[in-house]
Amino acid sequence: MSATALATMPDDNQPEFELNADDDQHQEVFELEALTPDSSEALLQGELYLPEGNPEQPEVDPQIELDGMARPVYAVEVSGQQQLATRFQHANTLLDSLEAQGVEVHYQCREGYCGSCRTQLLEGEVHYQEEPMACIADDEILPCCCIPKTHLKIKID
Repeated sequence: MSATALATMPDDNQPEFELNADDDQHQEVFELEALTPDSSEALLQGELYLPEGNPEQPEVDPQIELDGMARPVYAVEVSGQQQLATRFQHANTLLDSLEAQGVEVHYQCREGYCGSCRTQLLEGEVHYQEEPMACIADDEILPCCCIPKTHLKIKID
């Protein structure tokens, strides 16, 4: 059983709706197709970002050519809950690099929108590949969307 709605315009130009039931019409039934485990669609998972490899390992075909020069290595000293000396060289973002080296950083979007990864910058300079949307103070950085320009000292709470 399905219903159709008829709209009429009374004298005051406000529509009135009338619901009529038609027994001779039927509603189409759709069947869902189950995904099999060997289907390529079953392997896709869009909500969780997990790097396929270690972001701090050099790529076979680097995206940016540096005219035969090796990528610079920057020391990143982490203080706060953990006291670690790490380095940044091959990762796409500071967050990727820190995670690859076992540093726990809270994050949500990985794009600079939410500010969840906000970290205090004690020393050094960073470059934002894209300007972050989250508000940050002068002494704060968003590791999810920046790369070091110099050696860094950061504090992660």
